[in-house]
Amino acid sequence: MSMVDRFSSIIAMASNAAKRVKLPISAGSATLTNDEDAAQKKTSQAAIYAPPSTIRTDFPGIQKLGAYFGIYIGVGTICFWALMQDEIHGKKTVGPIDALYMCVVTMTTIGYGDLEPHSFLAQFVCIIFITVGMCLVGIVIKIAANYLVVKQQMKLANALHTARKLGPVEALDQIESLKIDYNKCLISLIATAAHFVVGVFVLATIEGMDLSDAVYCACSTMTTVGFGDDTFQSITGRMFGIFWISTGTSCVAQLFLYIAEVYTDIETKKLIKSVITSKIVTKKNQDSADNVEDHGKVYGAADFILYKLKEMGKIKQEDISVAMKDLDVGDDQPASDMVLVQSYRNK
Repeated sequence: MSMVDRFSSIIAMASNAAKRVKLPISAGSATLTNDEDAAQKKTSQAAIYAPPSTIRTDFPGIQKLGAYFGIYIGVGTICFWALMQDEIHGKKTVGPIDALYMCVVTMTTIGYGDLEPHSFLAQFVCIIFITVGMCLVGIVIKIAANYLVVKQQMKLANALHTARKLGPVEALDQIESLKIDYNKCLISLIATAAHFVVGVFVLATIEGMDLSDAVYCACSTMTTVGFGDDTFQSITGRMFGIFWISTGTSCVAQLFLYIAEVYTDIETKKLIKSVITSKIVTKKNQDSADNVEDHGKVYGAADFILYKLKEMGKIKQEDISVAMKDLDVGDDQPASDMVLVQSYRNK
């Protein structure tokens, strides 16, 4: 028996065993004569799908969030500047620079302690700005979490739509072809390392720290630990620190976000494969594999057998197409067999 005959026998037996087989066929596919046009139409059907409104969501405006941070820094700088002369103790340089520096250190939760409130009024103002700053950080975390959740929901919704439109085997093939994007992690890691090196250089040259102290200070700052034993003391150092602390902590946070995104992409890919496979077979026994319903569409044992053979590398899509062309389906064959053959001939 030839390979084509074996494929034909497997497909025919699996089709006859299925109680109902209703594979989705695009409109007008019975009259299509060009395989490429049929594939293009199927692909376009999956691509234009818009997930339901329960999944789609609007992200908070980044511009609005930036405006909140701008107001926070502006008001905080004015308040700390007003308190800087008598109410705040520590190493001081120039009032406005020190006030902005203290505001940034407070907002990023570093809290060096080189500038500290000593009166009740200054402590009360610090409490307010610490609380507001943490709320703003919470909004940023919410945006990041929302981004990850919505992205995974969109992937799952589109994968299920593709499975309904093109069939589960094709949907699984598309999922397998998706590549995990590590470029953003790499770029963010490079940016974080560059910030770290620049910070070490400035601390060693402008602030006059030893190399070990500069590395120690840069590490404790970018991770928002901020022990405070080594800090920016000069005017130039604090002017640099205002910018460097903000961007450095942002780079670290973005790196963690992209690492989490890669992890969720990997787990979502596994979840989608599991969900789509369960649409083909949801029970362990063969009888239940012959009748699995999904919104009026049924995937039978034929789909499952083909999927498992392709997954094991035993056959390819080209082999299936050849077998289907050579498979003779007469008028006395069940309608399910004719639907199965027609669906694969149009791939």
